Order: sequence, then structure tokens, then C-alpha cells
Amino acid sequence: MGIRTPVIRILGLCLAFVPGPASGQAPQVLAGAPPAGAFREEVLAELPRDSEVKQVVAGVHHVVWTEKLNGTYLVKLDGKPQGGSYDEVKYLSISSDESHLAFFGKREGKNWVLVLDGKEGSQDYSSGTSVGFQTGGSSYAYGACIEKSCHLYVDGRESGAEYQEISYPKYSPDGKRLAYLGKSGKLWTAVVDGKETGPKFHGFAGFGFSPGGVRFYIAAASGFQWYFVVDGASGQEFQVLSRIAFTEDGLHYAYGGVRSDSGFKRKKVFATVILDGQTAGTYEGKGMRGNWSLLGGSVEFLAPGIHSLNPDFHGISEPDLTSDGKLVYAIRRDKGDIAVLVGGEAGPGFEDILSPVAFTDDLKHFAFVAKQGNDFVEVRDNVVVRTFAAGGRGPTLAPRIYLSKDGAHLAFETAEGGDNFKAGKTLRAIRSLVVDGRESPRYDALGITGFNLSKDGSRYYCVVKGAKGDRDLASVNGQESKLYDLVTGARFTEDEKSVVFIARDGLRMLRVGYDFP
Repeated sequence: MGIRTPVIRILGLCLAFVPGPASGQAPQVLAGAPPAGAFREEVLAELPRDSEVKQVVAGVHHVVWTEKLNGTYLVKLDGKPQGGSYDEVKYLSISSDESHLAFFGKREGKNWVLVLDGKEGSQDYSSGTSVGFQTGGSSYAYGACIEKSCHLYVDGRESGAEYQEISYPKYSPDGKRLAYLGKSGKLWTAVVDGKETGPKFHGFAGFGFSPGGVRFYIAAASGFQWYFVVDGASGQEFQVLSRIAFTEDGLHYAYGGVRSDSGFKRKKVFATVILDGQTAGTYEGKGMRGNWSLLGGSVEFLAPGIHSLNPDFHGISEPDLTSDGKLVYAIRRDKGDIAVLVGGEAGPGFEDILSPVAFTDDLKHFAFVAKQGNDFVEVRDNVVVRTFAAGGRGPTLAPRIYLSKDGAHLAFETAEGGDNFKAGKTLRAIRSLVVDGRESPRYDALGITGFNLSKDGSRYYCVVKGAKGDRDLASVNGQESKLYDLVTGARFTEDEKSVVFIARDGLRMLRVGYDFP
């Protein structure tokens, strides 16, 4: 008996903008990369022999990592120890401006202490949460418990009511509001701006604020049913929820919910679009196998929780909103007939839609990648702009799509794997990049991440994860670095004349740079 919910995994993308082939041609291999620059290495620290690097957080100006040696942990900031040695380290957090570093360290086998900017606090805790730093301000907050007494702490001082369990805190994007969840008995409640608000619930999968902090939401659970609570009002219950989307002003929101019936031979799947708390449409997916006979066989179920939605399987894709509040989402009209709706108006139908829907920064234009027969189809604003042969690939997704700021360039990643990959059960796949119709070499990799593009579109970088076994490599304008045990923290310098990566090579922590010629 199996449980399966298809998902589209959102991964990174690396690209260069070049002219594409004419409609209907096979994608050409990206060629004619700019002249090679030079990769260079700067040693940040020599790690002790037999040590393990367990976590790396790289910012623009600093890099933080944890080292495990002989059963104990050290946290190092640019190679300098922070605090002492600990039996365990959790919740490594760095503020957005990189001026503060916080984590919880466990010592003497039982007690946890907060370490902020290298200094241990005086209070021991039974447990703690990640630290939230105020956007545009100087405050910080965390949840912590002493035995069964849990509180929010703001700037190191106890705040608010006592709970049996407590969540991490979260500041609104503008830094003016603060929220967290507290549990008493078997039920959780939300505390926003110091006041309990909304209904109580049994579990949750996340919470937060809309852009600007206008609205507060929770993805809440009651048994195997999930629902959103927005500004204290509970929505409909579903087995599966999509993420929630907001307009930039936070005044409007949308999400999808999925239910299945209890059919014997085949279970029907229905997806509903919710706009501002009201039903905006319900669509049927392709369904699942139902209960088989005693002679054997498998049964499919919807896995409850928050998942990406696949229009063929669930009936819709994840709803999104344009700048003027129009709903955008894909629907399954029939087998082999999937279309994207914009404000209720349907575009052309396709056999499948492989990618999420991408928007320009101003949310005025959108694009996606569809499949028709053995062709990839690029669609912008519901108009087909390019069709080319997929080249006989097996089960394929386009897990990440990028639409340039002006909408002039479209790039996406292809990921080809077996049935387990299609069902979201493995990350390793044959991956490539298609940029304005031209394709990069294919990688047998776990993912292509850390993408960024220069302002003029002429320079880019990315990281190929698991390019050989568990090893990574950096790629800049098509030039590849050597293999490293880990590559992360990729970024442009301010003048965009160089790219910087953080890497681990054996017992060395490195800053790897690339200078454009």
C-alpha cells in the first residue's frame, strides 16, 4: 500500500541569455561562452583533522559554519570561534544585515544556552527556537522553555503569557509586527502583537505575514484536514493545501485546496480555488486507484499537508495573483487538455504543463513551459512563442522557470528521471538549462541552484549540486570550477566584475572567486 502525491520541486537555475532557434527545431546546445576568466581560492580556515562541517550559512560579508570534532561542536564566524564548545548546536541564525549571529548551544548533556554575537546568555533553557531579527530595527526575539514553562523572549527579556510549548517568532516584512504560536493542553493559539487572536488548532505547517504586514495567516491542521486562518478567520478544510499567495499590497489572497472521495475502484480528486476566502472554482483531477481486492495490489492516497499542486493530478496548479488582483492558475479540462486561466479567461490547451507560472517583477507578464506530444512549448501571456523538440526524454519536469525583469527572456531547467522522480521521490535526475530556446550540456545532478544574473544580462553564475557523487561545482558564464565537497553562498561583488562562492575542499574552508575578463 503506497501513499503518493506528485510534487513539483522548486530548484535553482543557471542561465545565459542568447538567441533561440526557430519554432519546431530541436534545442541547440549553448555555445560561444564569453572568454574564460580565472577561478581563485582564498583559505578562510584550516579545519582540524577528523572534523566534520555540519552546517554553512554564507552571507555577503561573512560566512558561519559548525564543526564537529570528537563528539563536540564549535561555531565559527569567518574562522573565529563563537562561544564555547557544545554537545549540540541548533538554530544558527544571522540577521539580514549580517550584524548579528545567534544560535542555541547544548552543554552538560541537558541544558541549552543562547549565544548572541559570540557571548553566552546567563539563562539556561530546556529548549529554544530559532531567533528572529527585526527587519529595519535592532530587536530580536526567540521562544524558550524552562521545564514545561515556555515564553517568548524579546531582547532577552521574558514577554507574554506562559505556554506548554512555543513556536519560533516571526517579524512582519516591515518589522512593525511580531507573531508566534503557543500551545496549552492539546491546542495551539496565535499571538500577534502581544494578543491572542483567532481560533485554536491542533497543529500547523507554517505562519507569517503578507507583504507589508497587512495580513497574518496560519496553515493550520485538525486531524488530517488542513485549512488557512487569515486574520483570525478559518477557511474551508481540505486534505491538501497549496501555498498562499498575496497581492503586493496584501489586500487580496488566493490558494488551492484538494479533496478526494472514497470511491472503490477509482478515487476522484477535486481541487478548489479560494480567493479572499470565497470559492472561485472547482476542478477535477485525473484521480487515483481505489481499494483493490484481497488478491493484492496497491492503494493511492492524498498525502495530507502543504504541497505543490500538479494540474493533471490535482486538477489545478497553485493559484497566483497579478498586480491588478486577477487569478492565474492552470486547470485540467480533460485528459491531455490543460490550460491556464487569467481572470477567468482560458488560454490554449496542452497535454501537460511542466513548470510553475513565472511572473515579471511588476506582475504584469507571465510565462510557463508546457508539453505537447514530444515538444516543449514556451508560452508568454498565454501566447505560444516557441516550440521545439524535447528529444525523446522520459518523464520530465521543468521545476524552475525564470522570466527576465522586462519579460524579454525566458529560461527554464529540465529534469528528466524515472517514475520515482515523477512522483517526487528522488532529486537526482538528468538536468539541463534551456535559455531562449538553447540548451546547456546535461548534468546527472541533484540540482542546479544559487542562480543569479547581472543587471545587463551578460553574466551569470550557478552551483551544480551533486555533479559527481556528492560533490559540487561552480559555474560562471559556462566556465566550470573543479569539484568541491561543498559549494554554497554564491554572489556577485557590488560592481558585478567578480563572483564569490564559499566552498569546502577536504580540510579547507575556502572563498572561491571568479574574475570576469
